[in-house]
Amino acid sequence: MATIYRALTTAVLLLWVYVIMTGLDAGLSKEALSLHLRVGLVAALVGGAVQSLPFAYFLGTSFWIKAFAKASRAGDEWEQRQRQWMKGRSYPAMYAAPFLTMGVAISGSMVETARLPHAVHPVLVLAAGLAQVAALLLVPAAMQRNSALMDALADEHQVPKPDTPEMDALIAEEEQLALPALFQLSRLLLLFSVQVLLLWLYLRFGTEGFRETPAWPFAASSCALLTVGLGLNASHDPDHPKALMRAWTPAALAGLGAALLFSLML
Repeated sequence: MATIYRALTTAVLLLWVYVIMTGLDAGLSKEALSLHLRVGLVAALVGGAVQSLPFAYFLGTSFWIKAFAKASRAGDEWEQRQRQWMKGRSYPAMYAAPFLTMGVAISGSMVETARLPHAVHPVLVLAAGLAQVAALLLVPAAMQRNSALMDALADEHQVPKPDTPEMDALIAEEEQLALPALFQLSRLLLLFSVQVLLLWLYLRFGTEGFRETPAWPFAASSCALLTVGLGLNASHDPDHPKALMRAWTPAALAGLGAALLFSLML
């Protein structure tokens, strides 16, 4: 994965060099400006996607290590060692690179419509480029250390073989400890409630043809997802489930509060 990440990030940086070259000529004509806006948006989306890969990698490997250590009775030490990457120098770069990259796209659109000073966009371009270079230098080493940890875990411990009493006992234990399905669904709904707003922000400020997209459908969807997510989360909490009224009343109030806030802001 480290090699793939290096190759993709290098390709993104080369693409950014081309975008910067089109930006230097953007003031010559409307066609040059249109070209810069198009390739800049593509480069920002590709860069944001590439810089989001480490999050998916470390999240997936953490699940694997946790499941393998539990199945093989290896103990909590391995999971704790895997989490050490969050204390390394690569961790801030992982956050800065994708957020600054999307900030470049949004600022470029706002500068083009005179809603933001022109100096902001090149500053963000420089910051995002440096963040991606830092990620290119730091993140692959963290990935390699993580991969070595997984190899060591697999070498030192083994999971029970299928159709054995040990495997049957493990399956029964996992079924008892599994999180309720509706509780897991609540986490997804809460995540989607935020993503709906991010989608509207992108359409409103990051695109050319969808700037007049009304906010109310996205705000209403976000409030509905927030209400249902909070209600399911409280009523199906595996440790402290709440009664129907105690779970859904605060959820409904939170949804109404968010709707009021959106009405004042939008």
